Amino acid sequence: MASNQACVIGGSITGLVAARVLSDHFDQVALFDRDTLPTETANRKGVPQGWHGHGLLASGFSALKQMFPDLEHDLLEAGAVAGDVIGDVRWFQHGYYKAKFQSGLGGILLSRPLLETSIRAQVRKLPNVSIVHNAHVHGLLTDADRKRVSGIRVQQTGGSAADHHAALVVDASGRGSRAPEWLAELGYSKPATDEVEVSLGYTSRTFKRRPHDLNGDMGAILAPKPPKTRVGFMLAMEGERWIASIGGWTGDYAPTDPQGFLEFARSLSRPDIYEVIKDAEPLTDAVTYRFPCNLRRRYERLEKFPAGFLVMGDAICSFNPIYGQGMSVTSLEALALGACLERGMTAENVWRPFIKEASKIIETPWTIAAGSDFAFNGVTGPKPAGTDAINWYLERVHRVASTDKVVCRAFFDVANLLAPATTLFHPRVVGRVVKGSMGSRKVDGRESSVVSRESIVAD
Repeated sequence: MASNQACVIGGSITGLVAARVLSDHFDQVALFDRDTLPTETANRKGVPQGWHGHGLLASGFSALKQMFPDLEHDLLEAGAVAGDVIGDVRWFQHGYYKAKFQSGLGGILLSRPLLETSIRAQVRKLPNVSIVHNAHVHGLLTDADRKRVSGIRVQQTGGSAADHHAALVVDASGRGSRAPEWLAELGYSKPATDEVEVSLGYTSRTFKRRPHDLNGDMGAILAPKPPKTRVGFMLAMEGERWIASIGGWTGDYAPTDPQGFLEFARSLSRPDIYEVIKDAEPLTDAVTYRFPCNLRRRYERLEKFPAGFLVMGDAICSFNPIYGQGMSVTSLEALALGACLERGMTAENVWRPFIKEASKIIETPWTIAAGSDFAFNGVTGPKPAGTDAINWYLERVHRVASTDKVVCRAFFDVANLLAPATTLFHPRVVGRVVKGSMGSRKVDGRESSVVSRESIVAD
């Protein structure tokens, strides 16, 4: 066994940030991926979402900057667009535009390939990290009594299978992780799984971005008011481009032909995206993506687990990508792993404290994603107690956040994983929501008196 070597399965963002924190605590870190990982900014087979719009939450951006101090400079040099999450983006949710003001929540917009390639470039600079391409991991190696993982069996394309020994193996292989099956083969229990079926799909196309588009705003997010299901988001990215992604829940998908795409954009809750793309220059054809369900593997509930093995990122929990949480959650998990190792945890005993911290990180975004999805007819799965009541309250939060900066900021702090979901139920916030729900609302630029508990919306 390699006494102070770590292996990481998967070279996407989760694997890259895992390798970064492990490099501080292990003599050698080897990262294995199925793809040939590009050095230039390019989409790749292993990241089908790379062709679509991506959101990096404020918490995730902060976490990445802690791990990679030069990253922000490199991204901005490559053309990424920086701005205020609230003040520079149009948010239309549940029938209301959010209040716009300079909040101090720094955000950055860019393509997924640029972000991943830039992080990979930072990781490649680490002298004790190696990246192995075209590597298929067939399973775990263990000691004789199967109480400890001692490495992985890997086969590179065109080669023979070989054993790579390590003190710690991290599975960062994503939603398709085989860790549950590997555990079962070793005599351990598989984790229980929560699945919330959403049948989400969206279609994306890239357009040339002009200075006057959206009056200079760097994005527009148009979310539906349930039971309507159609959603759209258009985000600035490097190269003076827009990425426009439109689609919906429960099979309400956008077509790929140019006219069908445009007509679907016209049908969204507000015209912001349509008004830009109707005469913008298209730079790519439309591509589609399907997401069947939110998936959470409950590793934290397992009583026994082999030493020397961890699971991270989408391999633990895969969220509805509409909420833009995945990259930020995995970055926060990486910081949590680093903190565990800083406190003196070793490959022998890091599992339990790490998965406890990861579960805490996951809880708020899971509540947001899985809980919010239940507002749509046809979404199925284990619904947490109180979900309907919470969604009823959040509808009023959205309404009041259209004019109340305190409520608006509280909402975005939670949405950006800077504060727990319970923040929205603090007496100060609840009081403002109740008071605001009984006052007047400005809808689509017009004053509307709210005379009952039911909202008046732009539709």
